[in-house]
Amino acid sequence: MGDVEAESVHLDEILKKFGAFGRYQVQAILLIGFAFFNNAMHCANYILVAEDVPYRCKIDQCDSQSQVVGSWLNFTTPNTRSCYKYGSDYKECTPSSFNTTLLEPCAEWIYETEDSFIGEFQLACQDWKRTLVGTMHSIGLMIGLMFQGQLSDKIGRKAAIVIAGLAAAVLGIAKSFATSYITFIALELIVAAFGDNCSPAYIMSVELVHKDYRLQQQLYLSIIYATGGVAFAAAGYYVRYWRNFIRAIYAPSILFILIYFVMDESARWLLSKGKKEEATKLLLKIAKMNNVDLDKAALKNIQCEEPITQKSPMMETFRSKIVVRRFLICLIWWISCTFVCFGLIVNVVSLAGNKYVNIAFMSLSDIPASFAMVYTLKRFNRKKPLLISFLTAGSLCLIQPFIPREHLWLSVGLYFLGRFVSTFTFSTVYMYTSELFPTYSRNSLHALCSGIGRIGSILAPMTPLLTQYAESLPTLLIGSISIFAGLTTLLVPDLADEPLPDNVQQAETIGRVKSKCCS
Repeated sequence: MGDVEAESVHLDEILKKFGAFGRYQVQAILLIGFAFFNNAMHCANYILVAEDVPYRCKIDQCDSQSQVVGSWLNFTTPNTRSCYKYGSDYKECTPSSFNTTLLEPCAEWIYETEDSFIGEFQLACQDWKRTLVGTMHSIGLMIGLMFQGQLSDKIGRKAAIVIAGLAAAVLGIAKSFATSYITFIALELIVAAFGDNCSPAYIMSVELVHKDYRLQQQLYLSIIYATGGVAFAAAGYYVRYWRNFIRAIYAPSILFILIYFVMDESARWLLSKGKKEEATKLLLKIAKMNNVDLDKAALKNIQCEEPITQKSPMMETFRSKIVVRRFLICLIWWISCTFVCFGLIVNVVSLAGNKYVNIAFMSLSDIPASFAMVYTLKRFNRKKPLLISFLTAGSLCLIQPFIPREHLWLSVGLYFLGRFVSTFTFSTVYMYTSELFPTYSRNSLHALCSGIGRIGSILAPMTPLLTQYAESLPTLLIGSISIFAGLTTLLVPDLADEPLPDNVQQAETIGRVKSKCCS
């Protein structure tokens, strides 16, 4: 009996016995997937909430008369959507009443939809205020991810997921009652900073199963995320008033109260904190639900790294020059991915056709991209697929300016092809990043990469300003950044067969020698 107890077992060996889709894993995927579903509705809510609507200058002497607008708009303003009107000292609405050589700023505007976001906050001729909503959301994400990963590594994946989920429900609904523009954008930043639980949910999903099943599991989570995007489009179609729309997409997050009582903590995180007894109970629970026999005596000697004694796991991790170099490369990947992906998301509403159908179709295009990712990464590991996808995305952006304007179908098709490739790239970067760092700082560094990477999503809405210098400059810039990011993949090791590193020493050796856990 003593020999059995002396025999040790590693967590990955146990996770492999559980399989990929036992009863417990299915339940866990659905609970974790709920965070992905909600994130899909929240992450780009501003493209429908603060979307542009037609407006025109109010002309008192003409609007007070029952005349068709088109009959007098040409001689009262320089153009249909103008911030100025022609000067007039007369009360008549006739061409001779207006001086076309004298321009006056408009004092009031008529909006096509008066109860729209722009109409209620009177944002005519202030496009920067409308686009600032998306920028504030991205800044909020950046701020939140700076501490969210460390919070998850400190208090656990489960607690971080539930706390952020409930914060999204409360702050998101509060945002819908904003009575001023300043209040709204402040709440937009706060809800993005404290209400995004996608990062801890992703890390928890990575730690849930054995490395052989990690890709298949991410496929199911990608499908759930795409479903959230379709639900977002459906909510926008059926709930047109922007305040009610916000309530509709944030209210489901209240269910995280119930999820707290049915979700378990990550066994790998428990072991990394030295909570071997709790981890053992959880593993026995999983074994019971999946009808798997486990040797309780062997579980007493389950292998894990010793709990880190330093006050800051991050500082311990950053003492490694190898890990720091990989971290900097990951930052380049993330900035490039968010720059491309959010640039595509922001512009989807301007595509030809029904905007809600376009949003739904864009979300559904993530599913085949995820299938392609799983197949490709299983067959070709990580490095080559990521390199090729970055280069492909960059090439698509570089050739887009040369497509003739009359070929609309080709332009739209290229757009969705770019979305397909960018989804493949982003999903690969998500996984690659989570596999490069040790357990006790994995979520911290993953979230830090994601947070700093939001620089790309902050800059993406501003790229149209470059068109005043050259119409093709935005796409050329995006393409160049994507190609540069792709070339940096040559500086990191390829991954696939190694277990997740538990400490810095293992993280340094992955991709070079077979990783050995806790000698």
